[in-house]
Amino acid sequence: MSGLLPRGTQYGLALADGSIWYIAAGDAVAVPVISWLAEVMGLCVASPANSSFNGVVRHLIVSVKDQDPESFQRAPFAPLTLDGGGIVRCDLPRIHEYESMYLHAIRISTIVARETQIRGGILLHGALAVRDGMGVILAAPGGTGKTTASDRLPGPWRSLCDDTTLVVPDPQGNYRAHPWPTWSRFLFGGSGDGSWDVQRAVPLCGIFFLSRANFDRAEPVGAGKALSLLVECAKQGSMIMARGLCKEETRVLHLERFDNLCSMVRVVPAFVLHISLTGVFWREIESALKLQSTKS
Repeated sequence: MSGLLPRGTQYGLALADGSIWYIAAGDAVAVPVISWLAEVMGLCVASPANSSFNGVVRHLIVSVKDQDPESFQRAPFAPLTLDGGGIVRCDLPRIHEYESMYLHAIRISTIVARETQIRGGILLHGALAVRDGMGVILAAPGGTGKTTASDRLPGPWRSLCDDTTLVVPDPQGNYRAHPWPTWSRFLFGGSGDGSWDVQRAVPLCGIFFLSRANFDRAEPVGAGKALSLLVECAKQGSMIMARGLCKEETRVLHLERFDNLCSMVRVVPAFVLHISLTGVFWREIESALKLQSTKS
């Protein structure tokens, strides 16, 4: 298989589900694309895994082609054309726009998230924060306070991302969360900067659905309600995965995502976090996690 792979620089992306990706340029035009992607996602130059590695290995080869942008937009956004050697080929169009790097990077990262979903992972619309090794997701529709809540967290809390989180099952049957880039920052009118350590996976100890209120309070919710709330978070987080798919492919994608959510709510506790504008809501999170740990 080595003869089929590019000989240039490869960047490694290891995920907590036991998989590792090697991302490389298939032509010279794609070199700055994957270099910029690596910078944003905190990836380092890597060598292919040795034969003793027992996890899932994927080689993502990115090329930039001269093709009709309209036909490109109609094509599947995150195709999985795996061959026997675990090679995924991603052909991008040659476009000359301010947002071209953003458009290319989000497509490449969506391919990774799509393949992860096949193994039980899920891309959620939610911010990720951590304290003392315990990760929590702050979930809410866009524009309803995830970023503001993340910015208000004091030390020793740390915000790892404020928009999207990749959740994966680990080999022990628990769930771990990877911060994911806020790609909208690179849209025209955005800040145009930022980097995220996507390989820093933290144990997912709770999901908190934000609700504006006058007083801070964390209210535990059962698996059924948590599932209904997560469906919308997952839909927003992975909406573009369905672009370009036929009706049957879209149905399979949605069922797969729903099954993954059903498995996750059996393991990860969920809460509605009633949050005020000036309160110390993080203390409610801490109390909820402490109480949950005594029940485990």
